[in-house]
Amino acid sequence: MSHFTQVTTQITNKEMLLACLKELGYDVEENMTIKGYRGQETTVDIAVRMQQGYDIGFVLGPDGTYSYIADWFGVQGTNEHQFTQKVQQQYALTTVMNKIGQQGFNVVEQQRADNGEIRLVVRRWV
Repeated sequence: MSHFTQVTTQITNKEMLLACLKELGYDVEENMTIKGYRGQETTVDIAVRMQQGYDIGFVLGPDGTYSYIADWFGVQGTNEHQFTQKVQQQYALTTVMNKIGQQGFNVVEQQRADNGEIRLVVRRWV
């Protein structure tokens, strides 16, 4: 019986995903296997190496989006909900920061509220 759970996302950009995970402080490796219950393994495109317990992986689907997969019974230091929220928020921020830089904007101010909401003030001189 497999304990691996796979969750689909709207994440499509590998470089932004890698940057996001590194910004969150995770050690990542590409084209690896992760382990789960009773030594079960699954191959992933991106492995998030957890300091304790099982690792978390991302796999690219045929539709061009990444899903993440893990045996959450053995992942330590986070849970599925916390991980999802952190990754989605950081991926969005990383993507926005990349786009505003490409469009010639500069970040004037960045604030993170107690509820986790991020507020950016950007400016472009013309």
